[in-house]
Amino acid sequence: MKRLLPLLMAAVLLFSGCGLSLPLPTAPAPTETPEPSQYPLPTFRVTETAEWAPDDGVFTLRCDPEDTLNPFSCSTEANRLLCGLLFEPLVDVDAEFRPGPGICSEWVMEDEGRRFLLRLRSGARFSDGSALSPWDVIYSLNRAMEATSVYAGRLSVIRDISLAEDGVRISLSSPRPGLPSLLDIPLVKEGTAYRDGPVGTGPYVWERDDAGAWLVVNASSPRASTLPFDRIALDAFSQEDLPAALTSGRLDFLVSEPGVVSQAGVDGAVRRSVPTTILYYLAVNTYSEPLADPARRRLVNALINRSTLTGVLGGDATLLPLHPLLQEYDEKAARSWLPTDISAYCIEILTEDYDEDGMLEYFREGIPTDFTFRLLVCSENEASTAAARSIAEMLHKNGVAVELRMLNEADFLKAVSRREYDMYLAAMRLTADFDLTALCRAAGNDMMQELNERYLSTAGEEKREAAYELCAYAAEHSSLIPLVFERRVYYRRQGASWDFEPTWTDPFRAMAARPAE
Repeated sequence: MKRLLPLLMAAVLLFSGCGLSLPLPTAPAPTETPEPSQYPLPTFRVTETAEWAPDDGVFTLRCDPEDTLNPFSCSTEANRLLCGLLFEPLVDVDAEFRPGPGICSEWVMEDEGRRFLLRLRSGARFSDGSALSPWDVIYSLNRAMEATSVYAGRLSVIRDISLAEDGVRISLSSPRPGLPSLLDIPLVKEGTAYRDGPVGTGPYVWERDDAGAWLVVNASSPRASTLPFDRIALDAFSQEDLPAALTSGRLDFLVSEPGVVSQAGVDGAVRRSVPTTILYYLAVNTYSEPLADPARRRLVNALINRSTLTGVLGGDATLLPLHPLLQEYDEKAARSWLPTDISAYCIEILTEDYDEDGMLEYFREGIPTDFTFRLLVCSENEASTAAARSIAEMLHKNGVAVELRMLNEADFLKAVSRREYDMYLAAMRLTADFDLTALCRAAGNDMMQELNERYLSTAGEEKREAAYELCAYAAEHSSLIPLVFERRVYYRRQGASWDFEPTWTDPFRAMAARPAE
């Protein structure tokens, strides 16, 4: 019989492995007293001599017994992936970052995006059988805005949440037509937000018995009749054991770790790759002499082969700080903003191989000076390190010498905060409305932030025009060089009797039974 260890759930991953995310404004600290946990985590029992039975028909997911299933404070990737099974979001965001109905069946934008009226799905019930009300929505959103919540930063634009005659009204401090894409917030029953396992409306609810911890079907869920499993076993696995556990059948589902180039050793599994908002980028110190001239920064930008980097990172190449899936992404315009004839451009900007040593030089106070700079990267992020090596190699082949410095996370962040770099490579998780505020701060570019604010505050054709201006400025200035958007990879065991339509924040979206392979 499988080892069944328990566990509980999660919210949203900020980013791990030296992803440089500058702090965003957050809502004020909660004023209410946190409720004591009425559902403490069970004590997990590990039977060291347990015999694994891959074909025992028990569907097993990974969990972390040291964490909780509270969607507002959960910190581990393993528990976070259980989110879509225990809680439903207010708004559903699909694999292409488009908002759609969740508990909120429809929304109406008012006052040019300064207010939103949310109408709720009728008949929604929590796993304890009680009906969901607008007060539960207000309660959940207020909890999500608290400083201790993983959702606080994205919701900082919210000024007030109130009961409306036909739903809930959200008022904002500034126009945000894209607000619905930020509202994939899990809803919990009023009064349970501080428990280890709040009460939700998801298709499953957790329980425990003498055998261990399980997710069991929530009879109140409209999805109950379509779910492929009545019970899901929760078990703990070390990171190193995951590929073998999936291959052997001890584990039925696996997700690639953030910042890992590949998941080696996964044999015979069905692979699903989905886009994410995690952007790998280069930030430039514009006060550093080698890169002070935007013309040389554009040269570096143009010399980086994104197709090569997608082979390293396995993501979606981008020339812009917007995802290629967005309507506002303009590939043709992006290419027109960067030089295509590199030789001619080098002559134009007086950056050539003047001493015929195979490397480029530029003029500094009338004297030819080697075009060389330092590139910092966090050594604890496998993907970033591999990408940095690839960038250094491709620039060197084109005559730009790069000193690659790989630092541990503490030293990397210290060097970045002190601006002790010419350029650094990092990754950042953007919100689904592609708010670039944190990236603008990383680049130290106030003008880019002004253009970003216009992009966020508009809709329709005006939004496309704002995106064009923002991206044109970003390419022209090149103080921030977008590279690749990461893709999340999910592995399902071959021969499974279920299938799914994952997004990167909800891998079990639309999970349903299917004919056995």
